Amino acid sequence: MKGLLALIIISLFSASTLASVNVKVNGQQYRYLNPVRLSLILQTTAKNGDWYWPACAIYSEDTADVEAMRKDVLQSIDAVAVDLSVNDEKAIALNALKRQVENWTLAKRLPVKLNRNAARLDVKQNPMLQEGNYAIYLTGRPDTVWLSGMVKTPGSYEYRNQSTPADYAEGVNLRGYADPDYVYVISPRGEITKQNIAYWGKSYSQVMPGSQIYVPLFTWLLSPDVDDLNEKVASLAVHRVLP
Repeated sequence: MKGLLALIIISLFSASTLASVNVKVNGQQYRYLNPVRLSLILQTTAKNGDWYWPACAIYSEDTADVEAMRKDVLQSIDAVAVDLSVNDEKAIALNALKRQVENWTLAKRLPVKLNRNAARLDVKQNPMLQEGNYAIYLTGRPDTVWLSGMVKTPGSYEYRNQSTPADYAEGVNLRGYADPDYVYVISPRGEITKQNIAYWGKSYSQVMPGSQIYVPLFTWLLSPDVDDLNEKVASLAVHRVLP
């Protein structure tokens, strides 16, 4: 009888754990026993602080989907490089890109424009979080922009007010196989745009603080598969968790 009672207690505890909504907000853990609206979480956790909402984000910590995306990107890189000599400059560029993608911290970013007031007023920005594990990152206005891809030194660079994608591309050392005409800009909101950086059609769109700029491989140098690879890398970058 005692064994049966213990089993029931364990089962109830396990069910309660599985049904909970676990949310980390800037590393602090919150637990809700039932599905919860985003607005309720933000009312509790984001009422204090000078947050730069475009750079705030919510992620699901179930990373199976994004890890599958990463695996697909890495396989695509290998497929493009398969016929190249190890010492070929194109192979070296591809290997550098592969190392970058392998080292990215990923989580599944949810398609929600995080904003405390918007969540209160717009039901589309106020999803009901179901059971699972989530992470919310609240931040002030970033002072960096992140460059990746065909840059010799990928990483964070100082944000420059009113600067265009071309300004950033011209201010770093690019690899020889960088696309000279276009870059992908991933805004801090997770929106992807392909921006012209060539003199003949330069985009004058300003880069937001906290954005990522992915400098792609020059498509025609290798194969048509490279264009697909570039699109995949940009899509994966949406799910990066930046420091």
